[in-house]
Amino acid sequence: MILIPVELDEKTIARGFRKAPMFVFIDPETGIVAQENHFKTDKSALFFENFQKYDVDTLYVKGLGYKTYLKLKDLGIKVSLIPEDIAFYTYIDPIELILLTDDNAKMYCTMGHHNREVK
Repeated sequence: MILIPVELDEKTIARGFRKAPMFVFIDPETGIVAQENHFKTDKSALFFENFQKYDVDTLYVKGLGYKTYLKLKDLGIKVSLIPEDIAFYTYIDPIELILLTDDNAKMYCTMGHHNREVK
């Protein structure tokens, strides 16, 4: 199952992941399901458990933090970045995506708190 964070119109790709208003779950066999993100202000494990319920194995996202990437990786979820010029999830071509790996994740995962300087 592929997961894509979207805005309330259920078509526009959200800028971030954890605070996205909605999620679109895409299953090649059963179709598309949109769901409100009830956990956008929740820092608990329930946020990630929700994806396991849907057997999410792939996330397409425009941005996320490094710690979130590590959590998703631990859950066996592959993460790919969507290019900035793609606005709607219906126009995503998997060939254009950047697969995050341990080698490139710190460079691409620019959201979150992992790269802030300690004062």
